[in-house]
Amino acid sequence: MFKHYSHSILNPWHEINNLADTFGRAFDFFPDYTPKFDYPPVNVWKGENEIRLQIKLPGIKAEDIEVNINHETLTIKGERKADEIPAGTKLTRSERLSGSFSRSFALPFPVENDAVQANYRDGILTISLPKAKASQPRKINVAGL
Repeated sequence: MFKHYSHSILNPWHEINNLADTFGRAFDFFPDYTPKFDYPPVNVWKGENEIRLQIKLPGIKAEDIEVNINHETLTIKGERKADEIPAGTKLTRSERLSGSFSRSFALPFPVENDAVQANYRDGILTISLPKAKASQPRKINVAGL
């Protein structure tokens, strides 16, 4: 129905999940471990005539986000820039990730490219992808002879 492809350029969460999976399979350390999250986290809603995605991108500027549609594939790319270290200080702890990311999704139906909307507010990117009119169901009137 809705295929997901993840392309992680500098995605440490992807690597951490892979490492946990490897250890879990090799040593049975994490027998109940199932979550596999790619960055950024995405929620997807599919309606009869639309798909809507919400992507969490806190701390990223709108101009650092790129959204592309190529045939029936949606790709979201971006970059979270590293925090600047103030002069005269030394970084002693860093928990905020930085780097580039890319996620691609195979769409379950063709979309109306000119009507796609992407809005970014409060660290949440919302993308609305309306189904192409040619792909929408329509009623055909039957003419009597």
